[in-house]
Formats: sequence, structure tokens, C-alpha cells
Amino acid sequence: MTDAISNQRLALVHPFLAQKVNTAANLLAMEGLYFRVAQGLRTYTDQDALYAQGRTAEGKIVTNARGGYSNHNFGMAVDCYPFMNGSSGELNWDAESVQFQRMVGALKAQGLVWGGDWKTLKDPPHFQLAGVPVNPTDADRAALAAGGLDAVWKQYDLS
Repeated sequence: MTDAISNQRLALVHPFLAQKVNTAANLLAMEGLYFRVAQGLRTYTDQDALYAQGRTAEGKIVTNARGGYSNHNFGMAVDCYPFMNGSSGELNWDAESVQFQRMVGALKAQGLVWGGDWKTLKDPPHFQLAGVPVNPTDADRAALAAGGLDAVWKQYDLS
């Protein structure tokens, strides 16, 4: 990716996820479309703060996942938005726009699961690895507590 912020965020997620996002980004860049990884790895505390939105904190509901129940907490998901123009600046938040949908197509073509396809509480900027449960398991939470992200990732054959 050409975006330094995205690269910093991708350095913290599963290498296979980072590879897929980078491949999609490079293909889109050849067409003059660029996007940013707005979120990658999230702490349980950060996830709980998002979960509180629209419930006990201001804002609209953006997730049904508490800390430990989102693939972001395990480095197996990212949220992405295309840039309005060029490779930096304002992001396009309109999931119905052609630009956003081209990004979705490129990331799905890499085999990523898209949150916009979910039946309840669609999550258009969300992309996660296929081959992992849609919702993290007790085994994922136990592996993280015992051995960190690598221990979680070793539970799945993602290569």
C-alpha cells in the first residue's frame, strides 16, 4: 500500500490478511483508486467503547460485538474506506458509491469476507479472513490470553 497509516495498521494484523489487503490495494492503484485501512487490530477496551455507542454512549450503534467478540480483537479483520481523490485526504464514507463498491469488489476478490453481506447490522467497511469463525470463539479468547495473537493465529490454517 502507498498509505503509511494503512501500512502501520496492517503491520499489526495477521500477515495473510495484510497480504490480501495489499494485493487488492495494488490492483486498485493501477486503476487510480486508493483506500485506507481505517481500523485493524483493536483492544478489548476499544471494542467495548464502540459497543457502547448508541447504547450507553452517544452515537449510533456500529457493532454488536463486545470486547473479545470481534475479529478485530484478534488481528483478523480490517475496516477500509476509499479516498475521495487520489491517494490521501478525505475518505469516502458512502458504501453505495461506485468507488466504495470497487474497493469492496477488489477485497472480496482476494477471498475476504465482507461485513456488508451480513444479514443483521451490516458493516460495509469491514473485511475479515475467510476460514475463521464469523464470531471469535472461547478458544480464540483463551489462546490470546495464554499466548497472544500468534497463539490465536496458529489455530487456523490460513495460508
